[in-house]
Amino acid sequence: MMTLVSRLRTAAHLDRLRILGLCAHADLTVCELAEILDLSRKHVVRHVRLLARADFLCCNEQHPWFSYHLKAGGKDSGLVQFLVDLLPHGDGHHKRDLQRLEAIQDARSKGTACLIVK
Repeated sequence: MMTLVSRLRTAAHLDRLRILGLCAHADLTVCELAEILDLSRKHVVRHVRLLARADFLCCNEQHPWFSYHLKAGGKDSGLVQFLVDLLPHGDGHHKRDLQRLEAIQDARSKGTACLIVK
């Protein structure tokens, strides 16, 4: 029971919920998340590490950079999807985050995205 409480506490932060919402749509680097969320990279690294430690995010190390996405599979994968489904998609933060995500994806496709090694 305490593990569930601990994981829910980890997710119960505006910035971490925003990260989960973004990572439900794409694999994103810390640099990309920082740009979308308008936060420092140091701040984003801390949040991403907490989310990964709580098994909400996975790190993709197959590129020359590290990117993060929602953890799929496993016995608790339903929890992270449930949390993402609960996000208020009409919320101003979420709408703005998705617009910025689209701009980042456009920049990535043109080869001008920010890539940073962990």
